[in-house]
Amino acid sequence: MPSFDFKRLNRIMMIYRVVQVLLFCLFIFVVYRFQTSFALIGTPEKFITSIKFTIIIQLLLVYPIYRLAWRDAGVEIDGCVEGLSVEMQGALRKKRLIGDLWKVCAIAFFLVFVMLVPDARKAPGATQILAITLFSFLIMCLTYFQCFNLSAKKRMKQAE
Repeated sequence: MPSFDFKRLNRIMMIYRVVQVLLFCLFIFVVYRFQTSFALIGTPEKFITSIKFTIIIQLLLVYPIYRLAWRDAGVEIDGCVEGLSVEMQGALRKKRLIGDLWKVCAIAFFLVFVMLVPDARKAPGATQILAITLFSFLIMCLTYFQCFNLSAKKRMKQAE
């Protein structure tokens, strides 16, 4: 049975907890700003519609996010084995790069999508689309970090 050193993984999980708190505060701030902006333009029902669409999008994405987090946690657990060979470290590095590529693609998609949304004065539904996009992105990030921490804890218990 291999021995594990979870020092690095515990640090990663602590960093992810701090990031989750910051993202949650940002999410609350963004929700408040959009709620007040929808109230100011006289369409508070668009805020509720944005929340509904965000929930639907999150329900569609929760399983792929969970699978990515489970895979990334597995790669980190495999990297915690003491005395890894050079070949094994190279294989783990390749797996980490593939996981990072998926994350960068998701961030790039949301960034490009937000940048391409027209100005609210030009398109009447642009504010609602922007709200749905930002809410979905923030909740998607929170879900990934939460799933990673839970998956890593579960795998750490199995490895011990």
